[in-house]
This record gives sequence, structure tokens and C-alpha cells, in this order.
Amino acid sequence: MPALFFLHHPSFVVALFLLIFCMIPPSASSQPLVGTALEWQDFERQVRDSALSWQEGEKLLAYWADRLEKEFPPARFRKEITFPLAGYSLRDVGGKNGDGYKPEGYRFLDGNRHLGHPAQDVFVRDRNQDGRDDLTAGPVEVLALAEGIVLSVFSDWKASDHRREIRGGNYIWIYHPGLKAFSYCAHLEKIFVNPGNLVQGGEPIATLGRTGKNASVARSPTHLHLMVLSLKNMQPLDPYPLWRPSPNDR
Repeated sequence: MPALFFLHHPSFVVALFLLIFCMIPPSASSQPLVGTALEWQDFERQVRDSALSWQEGEKLLAYWADRLEKEFPPARFRKEITFPLAGYSLRDVGGKNGDGYKPEGYRFLDGNRHLGHPAQDVFVRDRNQDGRDDLTAGPVEVLALAEGIVLSVFSDWKASDHRREIRGGNYIWIYHPGLKAFSYCAHLEKIFVNPGNLVQGGEPIATLGRTGKNASVARSPTHLHLMVLSLKNMQPLDPYPLWRPSPNDR
């Protein structure tokens, strides 16, 4: 039988494709990303749970600042900022002109016991506190602040177990090389990303929820807690001035 018959036969073409695909080695480019992220996540968990001494923590902060800047050169990443909730704007940020940002007393190494409120809260339309937008009846998407690498994800918060003491509930840490800063999004419901994922600014990373020790109680309106910290020293930065007013804000 002519060889050309096999080349044009559908089953032969499929088998040939699968053979070639299996011979291609898996991409190694994503492995260092995942490995770095999982290591940083372990560091973050130790800080959160007060499992490190202050001296150990300071050494590791310096180590990670140097490592992340070398592994992810800032010039290769975009700096454009996106408002973090789809369908919302600066008008929905708590307080007046961003005055809800109160960084006094905050220290990253204090973990879950930190003081101050070095963040902006963005409140959503959710009067019945079901975690859904009252106008769309759907979940509110949380968007990546800027291009970056997901470094830590926690999605196991439950109001019924010991982890209810975690103030942020379900949360995500992302490192944004172009900004030389981290973003921390808390009180999430469903999380779409994993450690090691590369995300673009404005990409959906989660849906907003009511998870967290204080956010889950009835007295707390449904909101996103967004914190930004400097790579160099983990000092808080106010994200409010970074958000360009949308046409609806003018």
C-alpha cells in the first residue's frame, strides 16, 4: 500500500501528532516560577502564623527583596495600574478621598496580629450580604492590580474551624516587578489563580466574598481589602493615588 495513504489517513495523522507531542520535553520555564512562588508562600505562612523570630524574619525579608528583583527584572514587566474590582471605581473606596488608609503601627512581620489599616477598602452593592452584586445578581470579580507573579494563595478559610481567626479570610499575594511592590487582596470567595501564575493587570483572579474574622460578621459590609507593600522593606504604600479616575468619577 502506498505510503501516501497512511499520511492522509486521519488515525495515522492523530497518532503521529501524539507521538511528536510526547517527544517534546515539558517546558522548564514555568518550573522556577512555581518553585519560587511556593517558597515565598511558605515564608508568608510562617510570618502570618508567627512562626519566625523577628531576627529570622528580617534576614528573610532582605533575602527575598534581593532574590525577587534578580529573578524578575522590573524592566520586563508592565507598570500600568488597574482598578481592582470589575464594575466599580474610586467612588466605591471607603472613607473620603482615600482617608481609610491608616498605615500607622503596621509591620509586615507582625503577621496576622498586625496593627493599623495600611490598605484601601472597596465596598460593593450587597445589602443582603450574599456576596453578589445587587444589580447584576452575579459575583464581583477581583482584578489583578498590575502585571505580576502570584506568590501565595490561601483559599481554605472556613467560619467553622480554627482558621476563622485569619483576618484576611481567603487571600492572594502578587508580586508586581514593574512596580517593585506586592499587592494583597483579602476577603475573597473563589480564587482562580495558583502560586507561580503570571497574571496581567486587569485579569480576573478571584471573586469577592465575606471571608475573614471580621469581614464575615453582619456588621461588616462586603468589601475588598487591598494592601500594597514596597519590595525593598515591606512598608505600606497607598494605592489610592495610583488609580486614575474613570470617566464616571469626573
